[in-house]
Amino acid sequence: MRRRERFGRRLPWYRRLAARIAGAAAGASLPVLVLGGLAVAVPGVWLALPPPSLPADTLVYAKNGALLATLYGAENRIPVPHDAIPDVMRNAVVAIEDDRYYEEPDVDPVAILRAVVTDVSAGRILQGGSTITQQLAKNLYLSPERTIGRKLAELVITLKLGSRYSKAEILDMYLNDVYFGEGAWGVEAASQVYFGHSARTLTLPEAALLAGLVNAPSADDPLVHPQAARARRNEVLARMAALGYISPAAARLAQAAPLGLKPPGPVPNLAPYFVHYVEDTLSRASPRLAALLRTGGLRITTTLSLKAQRAADQAMATAMPPGTPVHGVVEPEGAVVGLDPATGAVLAMVGGRNYAASPFNRATRALRQPGSAFKYFVYTAAVAAGYPPSTVKVSAPVAFPDGHGGTYVPHNFGDVYNGPLTMRRAIALSDDIVALKWADTLGPARINALARSLGISTPLPDNLTTALGSGSVSPLNLAQALCPLANGGFRVTPYAVVRVTDADGRVIYRGSPHRVRVITPQVAYVVDQLFTAPLQAADGTAHDLTGVMWRPADAKTGTSSRQRDAWLAGFTPQLVGVVWVGNDDDTPIYMTGDQAAGPVWAQFMARALAGLPVARFSAPPHIVWRRICERTGLLANGCCTAYREVFIAGHVPTRVSPGCGSGGPNPAPGADDGPGGAGSPTDILRRILRALSP
Repeated sequence: MRRRERFGRRLPWYRRLAARIAGAAAGASLPVLVLGGLAVAVPGVWLALPPPSLPADTLVYAKNGALLATLYGAENRIPVPHDAIPDVMRNAVVAIEDDRYYEEPDVDPVAILRAVVTDVSAGRILQGGSTITQQLAKNLYLSPERTIGRKLAELVITLKLGSRYSKAEILDMYLNDVYFGEGAWGVEAASQVYFGHSARTLTLPEAALLAGLVNAPSADDPLVHPQAARARRNEVLARMAALGYISPAAARLAQAAPLGLKPPGPVPNLAPYFVHYVEDTLSRASPRLAALLRTGGLRITTTLSLKAQRAADQAMATAMPPGTPVHGVVEPEGAVVGLDPATGAVLAMVGGRNYAASPFNRATRALRQPGSAFKYFVYTAAVAAGYPPSTVKVSAPVAFPDGHGGTYVPHNFGDVYNGPLTMRRAIALSDDIVALKWADTLGPARINALARSLGISTPLPDNLTTALGSGSVSPLNLAQALCPLANGGFRVTPYAVVRVTDADGRVIYRGSPHRVRVITPQVAYVVDQLFTAPLQAADGTAHDLTGVMWRPADAKTGTSSRQRDAWLAGFTPQLVGVVWVGNDDDTPIYMTGDQAAGPVWAQFMARALAGLPVARFSAPPHIVWRRICERTGLLANGCCTAYREVFIAGHVPTRVSPGCGSGGPNPAPGADDGPGGAGSPTDILRRILRALSP
């Protein structure tokens, strides 16, 4: 705060006090003079005052400035600057609490000595004689005990406050500090508690009502004793008129006004799991931040998108499988995470169905098997190793050495085997046998290393089952590891806090994106195109979700062993979304990823992206497209089933498929699919003409 300007030469404050006491005590008794001498002597050995500190709420905001939550300390207090307190509020308090505030000194010696004489005679404190400055000194620095020693200390602190701050500054501190009842400390909190709006817009009758609460906030509480509150308000208005702050007519008009109480609803907590995550993040950042969180009046601006968070909340509320109460928690439980893939900013977070029933944050703390959602990393490792996406592996019964002298015999879901599959088809069908064969080709160590480079931080099994997601990850960690695939190859660190300011508006913490390139943009782009298959292919595991999530996107279902965990993990260039559904006790839910997590994911993504332009992944240099025989993975030539595939230049098949049976001619081997590719108007016309030909 600004120091009070001093003009001309002034005597030291203790000499001025001594002179006033001497004048006021003329003819007084000896005890009064002795006490006056003590009051003058004490400051000579008194140390400097520490800066005043008011316990205050910490407010948490979304990135657009919307209030997410209020973290209460011991007191509900929202300190505000000078320009946020209207003059009508200052005048009302001065009129009823200390009508000589601006004219008289910070300490009224006559009133103090009169009170001391009475208190000494009685042997205890009976009278106060306090000015506004004295009340502030007591509230800021002293205990509430009523002793003569404490009263003398109050006198000393009051004089020091008066020498350091101006009258206006002291009054502002007082209005930010004083208790108004109903748990509201300070004028801003009081205005919101009683009237539902900021102190900036207080009217005359509202300001008078608040001023009347200072003396006896419980007895005059308008929510409990409206008649007493009205009488006290009108007393304040009459006093303001008598002192000339308002006209008699204005006083009468305000006295006739209703109390106008509009208490706000519950304190907003729009993203409780996310807010808890923010608290944890800042507490780990530094001990000082941890200490200030609940009493330091911090203002925390976060990365959260209110639109995305509401989309996540709505998806959890409407698309989760029906649940059954188990020990007060509805099972199955779930979690949703939304990240900005470019930066790692947390845009949305839901850690369960109901925070009040279960504050355990499953989005960050539940470590569960991702199942086939882990295949993102299997095929990314294969592409990064130089294998063309058209490489074929056969889905058929197989046995692998288990490393202990026995064999590991895996099975596809439902014991269905799909024959020769390219990467795209294996991803679309979520074929486990082909994923295991890729793990056998690449080695588990290479797949795990790739997953860790993208961001997976939990331990992973060093065997073939890692390809089927037999390790454990949190939804947030899985979302983090998908960001490099969505942003062109950069690993990001999730962050939730943009900045933190202290009670004086100083920035004391900043969060910012952290990016490190881990794969080439070519690898990221090829993988992006491959993982569109679960949504786009008619028999893809996520195809049924396209009725809700119609935008082009990558998506992968995941179901852990014995159907204990259901996942849907996917992304667009604008948003990475991961959904997990499962029972907290790790028992089966008997649902697959597309059944349990898929509807939640589709609703979340569709609502969070609504209104944004449709974004597609941009092809980097050295990317080519070719028509491929689906069965052989070679360049199409008379193949009955051909499709358009993406390649990194230099990794395109060179052999032409010998043909897979009848089906008519195809474009020339190796021709760039370009504008006449599969599904294009040219290709459709070609098929129609071929069908009509004799």
